[in-house]
Amino acid sequence: MMRRGSPIAVCMFAVLAASANPVTFLYTEGQSAPRSEVRDPCIIREGDTYYLTFTMWPFSNRDEKRLGEPNQGGSPGIALYASKDLKAWTFAKWLVKASELPENSPYKNRFWAPEIHKINGKFYLIFTADNWLKKEYNPAGSWGSAGYSFIGVSDSVGGPYEHITWVSGGTCDMTLFGDGDGPIYAIKPKGDVYMQEIDLSGLSQGKVAWSGKEERAVLCSNADIGLAASPEYLEGPWLEKIGEKYFLFYAEIYKNAAFPDLLGYRTGVAYADSMQGPWKKDLLGQVFFGGHLAVFDGPDGRKWFSYRWEKDGRARGKLCVEPFDVGSDGRIQAHEALGGG
Repeated sequence: MMRRGSPIAVCMFAVLAASANPVTFLYTEGQSAPRSEVRDPCIIREGDTYYLTFTMWPFSNRDEKRLGEPNQGGSPGIALYASKDLKAWTFAKWLVKASELPENSPYKNRFWAPEIHKINGKFYLIFTADNWLKKEYNPAGSWGSAGYSFIGVSDSVGGPYEHITWVSGGTCDMTLFGDGDGPIYAIKPKGDVYMQEIDLSGLSQGKVAWSGKEERAVLCSNADIGLAASPEYLEGPWLEKIGEKYFLFYAEIYKNAAFPDLLGYRTGVAYADSMQGPWKKDLLGQVFFGGHLAVFDGPDGRKWFSYRWEKDGRARGKLCVEPFDVGSDGRIQAHEALGGG
């Protein structure tokens, strides 16, 4: 089932069941050798087509020893892939290509966690990047420890994305959410997860502004739900409205050897009846293995996840896609739910 430009391994799951036979695809664009691992995958559906972006190899920070390599040792950019069936993926185009950017572009290296969001009829590309050539090329005058946040806008999912602008006060892995024609929110992981209204109306003039107060939505500590084990930090948030309820997903990194059964990468979720909260974590603390997900409309009328698998060697580091449901209790039902719940 190899297709030209196919980038991913797809794990197809039934709800509450796990697959041990992922289908592997390789991507070659911008690579010296075929690659199969993806990180931070985001799928968006537009019409009858699914579009995928993700963090491309290499996933590195700035390294003096690698500055002589292509793209100064960083990711080659942000590529867009397309599929009709979530299985056969083909390279569509570059949304941002590092080698074609001017030397002083503030977003020339790294390219972490690209996402496309359709909000109020516009498509927004949000990603983390910086410039490793000179410190002064960066928005804040230095290389960021995790890069800087940028947003561009287009009338089409495939771009071109214009007016790509630095978001002062943004974070790595920042995501966007818009509900109808109301305000747009940025969800920012900073150990805990915060959210704040963001004004993108001036993007065509290279301006992004914040509105209102930044509010903490989710604590990294699990003390609020009575669990002894807590993740080291939270990243990769995604906010989705399903029916009248809001679901704030996030990836959890467990490194504490005192809890060996939890070591690894998990997904957690918090629920709220409004954007103002209160946000209440799922009492399990973790919903399933793997993380940094996106939610999209699947082929069966249900909501689906795209995410990075991280439980074991069956498909570690590969993209997985699967449907999920919301139970009668308002909680997420996903494969291999932890704790048997």
